Amino acid sequence: MASSPAPDSGPLPKTASIAGWQIGVAVLLLWALCCAVMLWLFRNGLTTLEFRDPDDAMRLQQVRDWLHGQDFWDVSQHRVNPPAGGPMHWSRIVDMPIAALILMLQPLLGPARAEVAACALVPLLLLGGLTGTVFLAARRAAGGVFVPMLAVALLLTTPTILVQFTPFRIDHHGWQIWMAAMALCGALDARRLRGGFTAGLALAVWLQISSEALPYAALFAGAFALRTWFDRRDAARIAAYAATLGGGALLLLLLLRGPGAALVRYCDSLSAAYIWPLVAFALAMPLALRLIDTTSVRRRFMATAAAGVTAAGVFLLSGGACLSGDPFKALGPVAYRLWYLQVKEGRPVWEQGLLMAGIILLPAAMGLVSTIVAAWRATKREARDRWIVIALLLTGALAVAILVLRAMSVAHVLALPGTAWLLLAIFQHIQSWSRAVARILVTASVAILLTPAGLCGAWILITSGAAEKEQPETVNCRTAALLAPLRALPRSTLFAPLDLGPDILVRTGHSVIGTAHHRNAAGITAVIDGFTEAPEKAFATIMRLNGGRGADYLLICNEMNEIKHYRADFPKGLAAALKRNRPPRWLQPVPTKGPLRIYKVIAQPATKASATPFMQ
Repeated sequence: MASSPAPDSGPLPKTASIAGWQIGVAVLLLWALCCAVMLWLFRNGLTTLEFRDPDDAMRLQQVRDWLHGQDFWDVSQHRVNPPAGGPMHWSRIVDMPIAALILMLQPLLGPARAEVAACALVPLLLLGGLTGTVFLAARRAAGGVFVPMLAVALLLTTPTILVQFTPFRIDHHGWQIWMAAMALCGALDARRLRGGFTAGLALAVWLQISSEALPYAALFAGAFALRTWFDRRDAARIAAYAATLGGGALLLLLLLRGPGAALVRYCDSLSAAYIWPLVAFALAMPLALRLIDTTSVRRRFMATAAAGVTAAGVFLLSGGACLSGDPFKALGPVAYRLWYLQVKEGRPVWEQGLLMAGIILLPAAMGLVSTIVAAWRATKREARDRWIVIALLLTGALAVAILVLRAMSVAHVLALPGTAWLLLAIFQHIQSWSRAVARILVTASVAILLTPAGLCGAWILITSGAAEKEQPETVNCRTAALLAPLRALPRSTLFAPLDLGPDILVRTGHSVIGTAHHRNAAGITAVIDGFTEAPEKAFATIMRLNGGRGADYLLICNEMNEIKHYRADFPKGLAAALKRNRPPRWLQPVPTKGPLRIYKVIAQPATKASATPFMQ
């Protein structure tokens, strides 16, 4: 395989002397060491099942419901916003390994410990898959062993990637990162047909998990089209990619969502709005390449353009409201402004603080510069082409990360091969210096400062005095200990902050009105209205819920950022009144210790719409 000469030539030993099994063992040991460190760091959760994010708790609840008999195609949360239930759009692909491990371990450990073990192990197993995939991608990009091994080492020390693979991080973000790396492997595969199939299958799986894969599907299609224009042999790659992407996406949609899923339009997930353009692309690309021919650059351009225009035309017909580009507008003005716009992980870089902006940009920018240098230094065309493809994909991924914070991990993964190449080239150059002290000091400095972890750490030190736009919560009200008093209550419907909802579902038998999951716009809006309206109006809002029976209890944790936003925007609302310890008469405090406040909702006789009768 052709490769750039710098990293794997010179004073380093020849890679041929290293057996394949030795390489595999080394990669496995690095992954195992990383897993051991993370299990140690998260050891407290091994007894209490503490989730870092409410989405992880909701994922476990979805798996539980499935294992307890809920239909495979029904992913709704029926204990959210009763009696209607809370609609969801999450994929069973993510549920499957969690459920499988629980079923396997349950006879040995019992139900509770099996859940803990599955939630701890599944992210680490996904990290193992990503580790092998990154090694393969870096080897296809640079050749040899040293760049791939360094890429693996960088992966297993990059906090912006590892944060999605820690124990109990069972939501879908790890899957997205892994599928991005798999698609990169397909883009770099010297066997073009296999490469197109690999990338297409990875994007098809990713699309079933999240519609956030749509820009990446277009990005890979564009990169493959560009390669096809300059090399007719790559027509096989884009044809295989298109056919596998469209065909695989349709098949997975029908299998995982049901036969009618391809006829229903949703803007926030793979549905009729997107699947038919993908199918059109799958049919049009091979057909156009065959009919228009691939004998010249012009013909190859016309063929790929025809397939792209066909897909775009079908999207104009099938997209409907999804053509607006922002599916979250359907939430309504209240939920959109007071909930969605406050979810920082879904917002662009210019809405983040200085600290987070640097963490998003620096590792990806370092990788992009490194990849461009690797392409410039490559002496063979095939090696240069591979680096150029990585640079194009990384540029697109960085653009997505600038628009959406949570996409940064994908960009950082795509940056690893180039960063590893440049670091190894620098290390080799330093080893040619005559002074040992200088070699040691500069090598250590480069290793500390120019790795993704080093860049992030240095940026944190530089910006340590800068004020962030949102301070972290001083108390985690989602812990098992703080939610324990809820288990003493009779089974009820709770009016609680959105971010508390999933943990309440997991740790108790109660129902909640809303969680931070956008398809339940009615529940989200009701929770926001209840906490932000004046107490007398909030009472009417809360009593309309639960099929007209109202909520049984109201919960609040004043240190949650969600509640702080409500108080700041609505100083005369219910949340602000409860912070001042002035609950209305229709809320009877339940004795508790700690920051979690519980109130019994007391039905009131008809009263004038005045604040006075409600206030103590």
